[in-house]
Amino acid sequence: MSCRLVLIAAFSLAFANPAFANWWIVRSSDGECLVVDMEPTSKDVAKVGKDVYQTREQAEADAKTLCKEPNANVPREPRNAE
Repeated sequence: MSCRLVLIAAFSLAFANPAFANWWIVRSSDGECLVVDMEPTSKDVAKVGKDVYQTREQAEADAKTLCKEPNANVPREPRNAE
């Protein structure tokens, strides 16, 4: 009986874990947008859109509108006036 209970608990956790994931849209320094399931901590990427999304589908739908232009929100280096 306890073996069955352990198997049921392990099986439930395996499928329940993705349901609790959070999603972020990030833009790297080269302008590429990605939907990720780990909160970005690097200074090489910037969060785009809402602070956090509850589902991957919500994040991907928002990414389609926010990331149309690959380098839209990436600061450009100033040019030298010669």
